[in-house]
Amino acid sequence: MQKKSSRYVAWALLPAVSTFVSTRGAGFRQERRNGRQECPRHIIAAVLLFLAPLSAGVIDRVAVVVGNQVVTETEVQEEVRVTEFLNGEPVDLGPAQRRAAAERLVDQQLIRNDMVTGGYSQPPAGEADKMLADLKEERFHGREPEYRATLARYGITEAELKEHLRWQLAVMRFTDARFSPNIPREPAVQTANRMRAGAAPAPENGVEQQLEAWLKEARSNTRIQFRKEAFQ
Repeated sequence: MQKKSSRYVAWALLPAVSTFVSTRGAGFRQERRNGRQECPRHIIAAVLLFLAPLSAGVIDRVAVVVGNQVVTETEVQEEVRVTEFLNGEPVDLGPAQRRAAAERLVDQQLIRNDMVTGGYSQPPAGEADKMLADLKEERFHGREPEYRATLARYGITEAELKEHLRWQLAVMRFTDARFSPNIPREPAVQTANRMRAGAAPAPENGVEQQLEAWLKEARSNTRIQFRKEAFQ
C-alpha cells in the first residue's frame, strides 16, 4: 500500500528544503542582518510557492504503521464507510468502528504484501464492474438515483466502491491459490467477507483456518503500531 501522494511529497521535501536554504554554494548570496547569515528572499519565496499546493494533503494523519508502510485516517474512514454501505448499516465513524476497520486494513496490507511477493495478478476491472452491477440490481433494482443518493449519504464514490469490490475478488483468488486450493469449499462464500465488520462468518474449513493461522504469524513477524490519537 505504498502510495505516492502530495502529502508524502510534502513531508519528504521539508528536510531537503531546510538543507537547501542553509547550504552554501553557487547561486547563493549571503546577507548579514543583525549578525546572522540569511537566505535570499527570492529563494524562500520560491520554496513557499512550491509547497503551497501540497499543504492540503499534509493534514491526513497516520493511523497505523504496518512494517514500513502506513495506513492513514482517511483510509480508515473510507474502509468504515464502504463496509457499512455494503452491509446496509447506518454510517457510524465512532472509535470502535474505526479501530475495527484499522484491524481489517492491517490484515489486508499483510495479504497485499504477500500477493506482491508471490506475483499474484489482480482481477480485471471488468469483473469488478460485473460485481457492482449485480450489487446495484440486488440492492436498488435499477433505481440509479436512489443508488447515487445512497453513495452520497455514506460519503463514498462509485470508484471507491468498485475498488473495494475488486479487492474482495483479489483476496478470494489469493486465498484459493495460496491455501490448499484442493480443499472443497462452498462456492457462494466470499473469503473477503472476513474483511467486513458484521459479515456472517464463513463456514469452518481448511482454507479459512490456514488463512487465520497465516495472518496470526504474519502479524507476529511485523511491526504494527496503532496511533492512539487516531482512534479517540
